[in-house]
Amino acid sequence: MMKYLRMLICEIAKSTQPDLHRMLNGKMVKFGCDACINDLEYRIEDAKHQRDDCDHRSDSREHYNGILKVLRRQLRGARKLSGGL
Repeated sequence: MMKYLRMLICEIAKSTQPDLHRMLNGKMVKFGCDACINDLEYRIEDAKHQRDDCDHRSDSREHYNGILKVLRRQLRGARKLSGGL
């Protein structure tokens, strides 16, 4: 029974498509590739500039902080997947 479950899990893992990342220009690339990492870094820099233009303790600033949190998490995942730091 365990052997069958392992085989089934392996088949499911093989059949799933790799995660894709949509870049700002609309192009779809494999999550974790250099283009994906560069796009995420660009988005983080852009969001930081937008956030820094907002008043402290404003709803807009909190919104951008949330976006930055998600983008940084995605960047860590992409770097981990690519094997880089």
